[in-house]
Amino acid sequence: MNEEQFVSKNFRNFYAKSDLSVPAISQREFGVGDFGKKISRRHLSFQSDSELNTYLREQAPLFISYSLAYYEFPERSPMSSKSFLGADLIYEFDADDLKTECKQRHDSWSCPKCEGTGKGSLDNCPKCGTPVKKEQWFCPECLDATRKQSFVLLDLLENDLGLDKGISLNFSGNAGYHIHLRGDSVKDLSHEARIELLDYLTAKGLDFAKQGFYESEKTFFCPYPKQAKGWGKRLLVLLEKLLGEGDSSKIAAFGGISVKKAKELLANKEQVLAAMREKGILYSISGRKNKQFWESILSHLVSSNTLDIDRQTSADIRKIIRVPDTLHGGTGLLAKSFSREEFKEFDPLSDTVVFSDESVKVFINKSPKIYLKGNWFGPFNEEEAKLPLYAAIYLVAKRRANLVG
Repeated sequence: MNEEQFVSKNFRNFYAKSDLSVPAISQREFGVGDFGKKISRRHLSFQSDSELNTYLREQAPLFISYSLAYYEFPERSPMSSKSFLGADLIYEFDADDLKTECKQRHDSWSCPKCEGTGKGSLDNCPKCGTPVKKEQWFCPECLDATRKQSFVLLDLLENDLGLDKGISLNFSGNAGYHIHLRGDSVKDLSHEARIELLDYLTAKGLDFAKQGFYESEKTFFCPYPKQAKGWGKRLLVLLEKLLGEGDSSKIAAFGGISVKKAKELLANKEQVLAAMREKGILYSISGRKNKQFWESILSHLVSSNTLDIDRQTSADIRKIIRVPDTLHGGTGLLAKSFSREEFKEFDPLSDTVVFSDESVKVFINKSPKIYLKGNWFGPFNEEEAKLPLYAAIYLVAKRRANLVG
């Protein structure tokens, strides 16, 4: 039995016991993938959940995705012949888009030109400038960062934009989370409207005045906390956090003022916070225009707290994406769906493990420490190891291990 057959056999065993349900299944295009390739065949369609489940049990594809779009004829090709009927909205957060410190521990790169190698995540070789090949892994730390961003997005969608209906959540099966929005409120949104929503959610071109931050008669105003929403509310929280840290050098750098003036501001911190909360006024910086200072501070807070949503996924209404509650062929983990309440305690590297603790002997080429089902394994470097089935499938699916015996 080779590695692909090994993974496929275990996937088939899982699907033999699963029972998927897909909303509006007959109007969606499906695509499947093989070992190491997410999409190898598209333009598939299923008329019922029963038909889809039979296919999964018989074929056990290593990847299966469906369209955000609804079509009258989803099986037709080319795309123009499908007859577009509308589309869901989806927002995707992947840990590989975030600059977390843990990447220095588990990610690595190699240069195809000068053969340089190194740890961490970068785009170009520091020696010759050639685009590098990345080896990306995901741990509890970076996946928790994607979860925090997902909660911020949910808050903006529900409380600021009023999009609180038809939301479903699931783990991607690998690097992050998918937030689906379905229903009449989003189905008919144009491509341009989806971009406009995305720009607001990612604070692209954010207008501070529309969020309640503006200057009038040499006084810089902010929204009252009880009335603030969306980015206005979020910026107030970030401002209070910045002032609470009491770091004059940070405030000086962000606002473009001297450390001396930053210390003056912090010396009056309680009065500054009281004026923000009770009067909707921000502290006046002596000898400098308030507008320039506060907008510089706000701009930094926006840039350092912007949501890293995958723009291509959110804007492309023709895209197909992992079917929730199916297995990811690159990890063997479940793209598990969950409720908003369950999300708070969700552990993506434990709650999505579906395979047993049965011992499997593998030869591992190279791997950093990995965390699965509450256990750490590795690091490994050209060595044999006996691993539980779920860890063996994870490393084999990532093409870092081979079966022994």
